[in-house]
This record gives sequence, C-alpha cells and structure tokens, in this order.
Amino acid sequence: MDENIIKRNLNTSIVLCILCLVLCIVALVFHWVWMAGIMAVLALLQAYMICIWLHRKRHPRRHFQPHRKDKQ
Repeated sequence: MDENIIKRNLNTSIVLCILCLVLCIVALVFHWVWMAGIMAVLALLQAYMICIWLHRKRHPRRHFQPHRKDKQ
C-alpha cells in the first residue's frame, strides 16, 4: 500500500477512536449505559485498526514485485 494511504487511514482511525471515547463519556454522563457500551466496543475496534495500520506502516509489503531468489 502507498505510504500516504496508510497515514490517512491511521489518522482517521485515531480520530474515530477519540470520538468514540468522547461519546462514551457523554453517554455515561446522561446514564445511557447501552450507548456507552456500543461506543466502547467501537472504540476498541478502532484501537485494533490503529494497531493494524501501525504494523503496516512499520512493516510495508511490496506487492507486484517479482521475488528474486539467488541462484547458487
């Protein structure tokens, strides 16, 4: 994947995780436990996506390149 796509997806996941956590806190203030639970699950999902994008950023895969094997 392109480095810019990975950065954009990582930034998007970070923003969505922060928004989910903020909405979770707001839902708890209004005593909407079910909404807080949903937002907590979505925040965990975004945290998982952040880990995936960080891994892809640190270990990029090169697609569509021929594999070179040394002939001895």
